[in-house]
Amino acid sequence: MNKYLQTIEIIRRVRQETDTAVLYYSAGGKDGIALLDMLAHEFNKVICYYMYIIPNLDHIRPYIHWANAHYENVEVRTIKHYQSDYFEKYGLFCEPNEDIKTRSVGDIEQYVRDQTGIKYGFSGMKGVDGYMKRMRLKKFAKTGYITDKGMVYPIALWTNKEVLRYIERKNLIKPFVYEEGKVSQGFGVNLPTLLMLKKKYPNDYKKTLMKFPFAEKLIFDYEREQNKTTAANND
Repeated sequence: MNKYLQTIEIIRRVRQETDTAVLYYSAGGKDGIALLDMLAHEFNKVICYYMYIIPNLDHIRPYIHWANAHYENVEVRTIKHYQSDYFEKYGLFCEPNEDIKTRSVGDIEQYVRDQTGIKYGFSGMKGVDGYMKRMRLKKFAKTGYITDKGMVYPIALWTNKEVLRYIERKNLIKPFVYEEGKVSQGFGVNLPTLLMLKKKYPNDYKKTLMKFPFAEKLIFDYEREQNKTTAANND
């Protein structure tokens, strides 16, 4: 059985239990784009949850709009990313706030189950995304990549190239690229993302620095080194 048929078989196993799918949707991410398309053609309704670190970013908005507009049976909801709790509590590029109550990924999943009344939640996690994810997914292979708590990983065995080919073949929206040449893409408070935002999405850059003001030092240090290199080459 090829990977696509295996994926559809996993999805249809869940479809026998419910007519509504819940998808943890990484707006702009290739895995979320591809998996959303598969789910939208199998379920009566798909509820996407986009977990944000910073809300209402300009470069994310088109992917939320596309999902709602492209599929009549899709609804996108937003929820604060659990990692943001740790950033704020322990002071990642900002003043720490010990009053912040941190949530785990399990807390998010339970919250979504409580909100929707649906046990199952789909994720685009793949084994090629990293060693820890690969080891985690191996544990679920015997149960068809469906966990006891209801998390479902239909594209666990797919490669990045296979996902991109699916997107191209189905003429879906192109994934967002934060850093050219990187296999895994996603919003993060890091130098490549900040450089890209400063150049192409200045409003998003300002929003990022409003939440994480100390992150500007990454840009300062980078530009200082660039200036040193330029000066040395001109000598």
